[in-house]
Amino acid sequence: MEALKNSILATVAYYDSLNITLTPLEIFQFLINPKRWGESFEKQPKLIDVINLCDEFVSVGRLCVCDGYYMFPGQQDLYERRIEREKISAQKWKKLLRFAWWFQAVPFLRGMLASGSLALEGAGEKSDFDVLVIAQAGRLYTCRLILSGLASLMGVRRTWRDKVAPDKFCFNHYITDLSLRIPHQSLFNAQTYANLKPVFIVGDLAGRFYKENLWIGEYLAFQTSVPTTILRDVRKNKVLSFFSKAGEFILNSKLGDLVEKVAKKYQQGRIIKNPVTYESGGRIIWNDGELEFHPHSAEKNILERYNRTVADFGTLWKYQELDSGLL
Repeated sequence: MEALKNSILATVAYYDSLNITLTPLEIFQFLINPKRWGESFEKQPKLIDVINLCDEFVSVGRLCVCDGYYMFPGQQDLYERRIEREKISAQKWKKLLRFAWWFQAVPFLRGMLASGSLALEGAGEKSDFDVLVIAQAGRLYTCRLILSGLASLMGVRRTWRDKVAPDKFCFNHYITDLSLRIPHQSLFNAQTYANLKPVFIVGDLAGRFYKENLWIGEYLAFQTSVPTTILRDVRKNKVLSFFSKAGEFILNSKLGDLVEKVAKKYQQGRIIKNPVTYESGGRIIWNDGELEFHPHSAEKNILERYNRTVADFGTLWKYQELDSGLL
């Protein structure tokens, strides 16, 4: 049970770094793999094991609990924060789905998954909508051009000029349906991708995404298969789907090849000329399979806070979680 105990504490420590308190089910779902510090489970953990150990930690003062949410002693304010942010997140989900409904008309858009604070049910009043976009291979830049254009026309696109952009879409990560594997591995990214929530997605892309990213299991005890959500996906609309298919019919041609070539040259040119591209503390990527725009990532700070917390647990964790290769 020692490995499971340490895994529970490590998981609570990670989400404490995000200022989030967890239920036993969430601790169980996102358990950090004890192999990170050289241990392994004696047997496959069950939810009841996590519940019992959390209560044991409470009895000895290692954790405290408020209405089924567990946290470290002295962090009880995180409970009130979470309850408040769950209410805010519920309202923001309604707005996100109302706006994203229109994106069904975008050609070559194969999937959109909510990430960041909204996926974690921790959105604040000023939070934007972080999303991972999946586009058809060979039409990445065309998809981005049309999606960004439509979002701009609707007034819901966050731009680099916006320091704060509540209820606007931050299209900060694009991949294609043939480039589903994420090469940037870290505990931060493993937890982020494990928490993805589908807004809409075509076919078995969600399952394929997690099959391509089995490395997540190196960081989490249980490999995520397909993200799930309840009544939080876009209602399909035949008219909008018709516009999407019509656009694809027109652009799956030499004309479409030209549009993609021009869109790629224009967008990459802007990325290359932007001074933010070369600033430290984040990552900007532009190629035919991935576009990532995280110039000022929170990853490093979160992992540093996590490392400091687990270091206080004793000599067991003489290890440091590294970031995913930020500049």
